[in-house]
Amino acid sequence: MPTSPKRRVHLGIDYGTSTSKIVLRDYGAPGGEAAFVVLRDGSFRIPSRVCATANELIFGDDRKSSDECDIYESLKMRVAVEVTGNQKYYFGPAVGLPDAFTAHDLAVLTVWFLISEGHRGVAEYLKGRMEGVSVGMTMGIPMAFFKEQKLKESFLAIAKQAWALYRNEGTILSVLPFEKARRMLEKHRAASATPTPEYELREWIRSEAEAAMWWPFQSPAVAAGPYAKVDIGAGTTHASLFRIVQKDGVKTGLAFFGAVSVPVGMDAVDSAIAISQQLGGDCLSLRGLEESILRADGKARGALLPVKEDIYDAYRKAWIETYRKINETVAELTAWRTHKVFVIGGGSLVSTLAEANRIHPGSRTPLELALLESPADLAHINNTKVSKNELPFVAVAYGLSNIGLSIPEAFTPDQIPPLPDKSEPRLRLDRDDMYAK
Repeated sequence: MPTSPKRRVHLGIDYGTSTSKIVLRDYGAPGGEAAFVVLRDGSFRIPSRVCATANELIFGDDRKSSDECDIYESLKMRVAVEVTGNQKYYFGPAVGLPDAFTAHDLAVLTVWFLISEGHRGVAEYLKGRMEGVSVGMTMGIPMAFFKEQKLKESFLAIAKQAWALYRNEGTILSVLPFEKARRMLEKHRAASATPTPEYELREWIRSEAEAAMWWPFQSPAVAAGPYAKVDIGAGTTHASLFRIVQKDGVKTGLAFFGAVSVPVGMDAVDSAIAISQQLGGDCLSLRGLEESILRADGKARGALLPVKEDIYDAYRKAWIETYRKINETVAELTAWRTHKVFVIGGGSLVSTLAEANRIHPGSRTPLELALLESPADLAHINNTKVSKNELPFVAVAYGLSNIGLSIPEAFTPDQIPPLPDKSEPRLRLDRDDMYAK
């Protein structure tokens, strides 16, 4: 493929259930590729909720109360309910959506807003010098959604329609009138219907679990060897068992040995705690308070036990997949007895969940929790350092910012192909041409 003369900046958009994260990667940065966390109001967390007043939709604002507007949380999971008819994906209050809007519509508009936030981040980073710059984006979805054809198609449509809105209508601020929102959605609805070749699929959407593995591979603090990663998000938990391989002391590749998602995460944790505290359906108001409540209240800890087991089930099932591949290889079995575990996402802040997921699913012995170090090419958009408390939350967006990353499944270490050499020029499709489809 011919190399475009445009300067490539790619947005990794981790569209989260409760908050979203964006990392931009500049492929033309002086001195080599560089990645930056986009900030909104000084925070890397961008609220995913949508608020509705009498005639406007408000995005990216978690300061509004239910007295000021109708609040729609966990829209990503409400899309899953719309598509599958299965209520297991959504634990929030049953708030009716605004007239003539579906959860899919509100998700499209939210992603349009997130792309707009990413664009503003690029403009800030380049100090307004956007001429000759080509911006692209990849959106992350839960692995369970990527494996389920209807959900994959739905979120691909969300990504493509949101991009069409950005490309043809420009950026939006946090407030959008109902009338304009409906008109824009209808105008660009056909964008999601155009066929997408299989080789382009990962340019649009990618499994969050796959994206999160790029960071451990890049980190100089993470050695080659077998690892588990348990990402406890708001609506889902993803567990991956993977191996990083090296040659002549240099990490060259990584691959899945087992990977499973379950539709249980921090929403279910909050729901269990809310029931124990007799708070009714207002479980999402507990977000961020789980650790302090669990430390102080034995009843809440008891209520959490079945949810904790459901979350751990992702790790257990991923181990079963792995064991089936390695059970006849003594060296592999020995190596996996002491693999290290990364616990990331919102659940990493709840100690009882982190501790539960450092127990080996096979031997039931405790394993060492691995800590993430910040990659050398990552900083905030204002060039400040990414703190260690932020690292588990932006790992997915960091991986998504890497164009076309695809991590294979493997049975043995010698089956793991090398990842592309970052020192070689990338031959890519022109981003504007591809995303214009």
